[in-house]
Amino acid sequence: MWKHPQTFNSFLPHGKRKPTINKTDLLVWKEIDKSGFSEVKLLIELIPLKQGDPDMDALIRIHQEPSISRYISISDNYFHYVTETEGVIYYKIMTDGIPTGGIHSEIHGKTVYLSVCVDEKYRRLGIAEKALKIIISIIPSAVKTIEVSIEETNMPSIDLFQKLGFQVSGQEDELITYRKLL
Repeated sequence: MWKHPQTFNSFLPHGKRKPTINKTDLLVWKEIDKSGFSEVKLLIELIPLKQGDPDMDALIRIHQEPSISRYISISDNYFHYVTETEGVIYYKIMTDGIPTGGIHSEIHGKTVYLSVCVDEKYRRLGIAEKALKIIISIIPSAVKTIEVSIEETNMPSIDLFQKLGFQVSGQEDELITYRKLL
């Protein structure tokens, strides 16, 4: 089971270790200003959520945004579930030290199921794409497939996962399942 990145050692070839549980990457893009182009950098960190995390209220607020809650609904005990259930990890997405979203990951057998959300104020900056690339890079080698279910009207998510190489593998009612083979 995918319990925590620290337990990845059993999945890595020849006992190689992952150096840290937190994954950090720098997102860089060009932005037009009065003088032409200037470089903008954002530090993206994925940190496994723990019970009592000081950013919990911000993450709840993000999940309650109408543009997120219409696609991803969470119960009152959701954050307890993602912090206490074996095989489930919720990574908070931190952008320059600010909680800007999260990735829910859940492993069953050789498949990991993902969902992602980003605060409305931080969309269209490449944060979700970079965060998903980080997650994909740390998935244990025993996992062979990544799946996501996306509502057919959620075009930004569909475009994002297609850009990352996910392909349609089925549809049930309004939910389209996308799959990426590793």
